[in-house]
Amino acid sequence: MKRAPVNIVQRSFWENDYYWAGATLPCRADMSFAFDRSLARALCAHAAVEPGQQVLEVGCAPAKWLIFYAERFGARVAGIEYSAKGARLSRENLAAAGAEGVVYETDFFSADPRPYDLVVSIGFVEHFDDPAAALARHLDFVAPGGRLAVGVPNLIGCNGWLQRLAEPGYLALHNQAAMRPSLYRNFARDHDLQLAHLGYLGGFDPAIICLGRGPLLSPGRVIPGAVTLIERHYRRLSLADRLEHRWLSSYLLAVFHVP
Repeated sequence: MKRAPVNIVQRSFWENDYYWAGATLPCRADMSFAFDRSLARALCAHAAVEPGQQVLEVGCAPAKWLIFYAERFGARVAGIEYSAKGARLSRENLAAAGAEGVVYETDFFSADPRPYDLVVSIGFVEHFDDPAAALARHLDFVAPGGRLAVGVPNLIGCNGWLQRLAEPGYLALHNQAAMRPSLYRNFARDHDLQLAHLGYLGGFDPAIICLGRGPLLSPGRVIPGAVTLIERHYRRLSLADRLEHRWLSSYLLAVFHVP
């Protein structure tokens, strides 16, 4: 048997430190938030589904993208979440939004697969020591003729430099190999998939940078803090979403068609 990819992030990271830990319900994709706006546009363009089709999100907490698919497309949605707090929050969020769906609290790599028309994985594979193996596991859940949409933060280029300066420990929780477009091109080739889309989302987004907790006047806080403060005001303009570049954009999205 092949070795399952090793998670390089502790469960406590998701339950205590991640952005959804203190989410207010109902928590939907926020179109005033640059990342949500850019991702929603890309999913509509490259990973839309028909009413009644089945969508699975891997690592789904807080289930806002499940709600997005249920409300925007009329999809039947399900999520997999290995954090007990995340699974509970996801169920509560679906209920608060009035969206029907099921959330499985389980380890994705030991779950019994069933086929879905679309599998969505946002901010997941970069937290494993072997992103290619983590990607391959997703295919067990995609129905023949279905699609796989995978998004990862782009902590390379300007983002990577700022994050290393601000809080290198946070950067270490992300495998930068998962952020290289070549991974997705090679994955499509190795698994005989059609790479339907591979592109960056939006311009530089300060929300992607985790600021450190060092002295207020240290370079690790002053420089990234100043940049993100200026950029936060700039990102309120939807025009900034279109400045997509590998050195600036906050996210990378790949969409595959399965034969």
